[in-house]
Amino acid sequence: MSDRRRVVGVTAAVLAVVTVAAAAIVYQFALKQPANHPQVEVADVAVTRLNAGADPASVVPANQVEIGSPDLYVMVLDSNRTVLATSAHLNGETVVPPAGVFEYVRDHGDDRITWQPAPGVRSAIVVEAFRGGFVVAGRTLTDSESLEGPLVRLAIVAWLGIVVIGGVVLVMAIRKPR
Repeated sequence: MSDRRRVVGVTAAVLAVVTVAAAAIVYQFALKQPANHPQVEVADVAVTRLNAGADPASVVPANQVEIGSPDLYVMVLDSNRTVLATSAHLNGETVVPPAGVFEYVRDHGDDRITWQPAPGVRSAIVVEAFRGGFVVAGRTLTDSESLEGPLVRLAIVAWLGIVVIGGVVLVMAIRKPR
C-alpha cells in the first residue's frame, strides 16, 4: 500500500471517530440543557420574592417531595446554609448540597449543577443567592439520563458503520486491478 493511501485511510478513520464523538457530545448537551428547566425559572421567581421580603415558606411548594421523584423541589437556606424552608427530603431526612456549592454561588450569584445526594439519586439543581441566603430548585435527572443509553448505542453503531464503510472503501482503493 502506498504511503498516500495509508495517510488517507488513517485520516478517514480519525475523522470518523471525531465526527461521531462530536455528534454524541452535542446530543448529550442538548439532553442536559433542558434538565435545568423549570428550576431556573422557579429559582428566579423565588429569589425575586425573597428579596422583596416574602416569607421563605411561601416560595416553597406545599407538597413534600422525595428527592429522586419526578417532582420539582425547592429549598431556602440562610447565609449559613441552615434550612429555612424546604419541600425536599431524602429518605425522610433533609439534605443540602455541599458547602462548596454555596461558596461558589456566594461569589458568582448562581450555579447549575448535577447533585448526587445518595448513590443512584441524581438531580439537576439550580442554586441562586438572595439577600438572606440561597434558593435551591431541583428535580431528578432520570428522564434525561434514560435517553443517554440509546445515544451511546447509536454512537457505537454509527462509528462501527463508518469504520466498516471506510474499510471497504480503503480495501477497494488499494486492490490492484487484475
